[in-house]
Amino acid sequence: MRKLIIIFIFLTNIYGMEPILAILHSIDSNEIQEFNIGNYNFYCQPYGVVAVESLHRRSSSNSRCQKSINEFYKKKTNLKYFTNNILYLKQRYHISFKDAKCILYAKGDVSLSELLLKQGLAVLKPLFKDEEFIYRFKISQQQARINKNGIWGTNIRKECISELLKR
Repeated sequence: MRKLIIIFIFLTNIYGMEPILAILHSIDSNEIQEFNIGNYNFYCQPYGVVAVESLHRRSSSNSRCQKSINEFYKKKTNLKYFTNNILYLKQRYHISFKDAKCILYAKGDVSLSELLLKQGLAVLKPLFKDEEFIYRFKISQQQARINKNGIWGTNIRKECISELLKR
């Protein structure tokens, strides 16, 4: 009987892995959040997408891209703080990691990446091919395009995404 229990525990650890739960410590932007697990702090960036903040940071200083994003956030301050409005400090969130990025499940099985895409606050990474997420991400981005959410209702996509594709 004792051997059976040990084998069950061993198989549970291998096949039934518990989700990683991390406590949200701070929100720097829609793109970067700080979490901790025990005494270990780490920063999370959404997986599979390029956030508007990243487009801003990657573009040349005082470029049309940066100016457009600054103007966009002046008009829509609620979108600048979108992540602050949907995530709660000191709350535990399910997280998994892929390619040095986080898959943060912000609302049940919906990832922060999907939510950013739906709000038009991120675009799908060029050449993104992850079969597990590609369908959901493309649907979210398409919804934002159709509804002209976030950057899809502005010139930002023309001015900034073309720079992203050059890299």
